[in-house]
Formats: sequence, C-alpha cells, structure tokens
Amino acid sequence: MRLTLLLSFGLVMATPALAQNRAPDPERAVDKMAHTLSDPTVQDGIAGIIGDLANAFLDTRVGPLARYTDPQDDVRSDDTLGTLVRRDDPAFDRDLHDRTRSAVAAAGTMAGDAATMSSELRATANRLRRVLKSARSGEKSRSSSDN
Repeated sequence: MRLTLLLSFGLVMATPALAQNRAPDPERAVDKMAHTLSDPTVQDGIAGIIGDLANAFLDTRVGPLARYTDPQDDVRSDDTLGTLVRRDDPAFDRDLHDRTRSAVAAAGTMAGDAATMSSELRATANRLRRVLKSARSGEKSRSSSDN
C-alpha cells in the first residue's frame, strides 16, 4: 500500500517535468490547424455539425405564440422556428451548409497566412533587435541588409 502511494506520488510529481519536455510549437500548431481546416472533409463535417446545432435550435415550437403575431406573418399553431425560416428561404439548409463550409475554408486560409506571417514578423523583430543593439553600442546598422 505504501509503495503504491509512494509510486503514485512520484508519478504525480514527475508529470510536470515530463510535460515541459514537449512544449507545443505554436507555428506547427497553426500549420496543422490550417491544413486541417483546408480539408474538404473537415469542412463538410463542421458544416454538418453547425447544421445539426441550427436544427436543434430551429426545432423550437413557436406556434403557441401565433396569436400574438401579425396575421400577415402566417405563423401557424404547429410551426417551429425552422418552418418559419424555411418558408421564407427554401434554400436555407443548403445555404447554411455552403456558407459554413466557406467560412471554415477561409479560416484555414487565414491560419496558413498567419503561420507564414509569423516567420516574417520574427525576422522583423530580429532586425529591430539588431538595430537597437547597434544603437546602444553606438554603431550604425542597416536594418534591411540581413534577415
């Protein structure tokens, strides 16, 4: 029993040290996210989940409130939010899927561009550090000569 407790305690204490050896690389994570979000299968999957979430919300019955609406709104006693939305926009489900898929693709593109820019911004920061270091030491340095 004591041995088990000691081993458990040792394992718990060692876990943070082990975790520090595998610090995530932010650039790599962004590249992976960009690649994942650019995958059409992932885009369709996310669009499907968003569609399912929307449908769960749109299944809300609003018919009991029909008597409080304008008769021209044509809210019927058995209506849900979904029937109202689809009555106004028969292509709602397809449009939601397409717009969501496009938004996920755009997010993937943006993540890829951000990863590309991060290395450029790092190079700019390095140039600025060199200029500041030179300024401190009284030297004159050209910031655009070396990346």
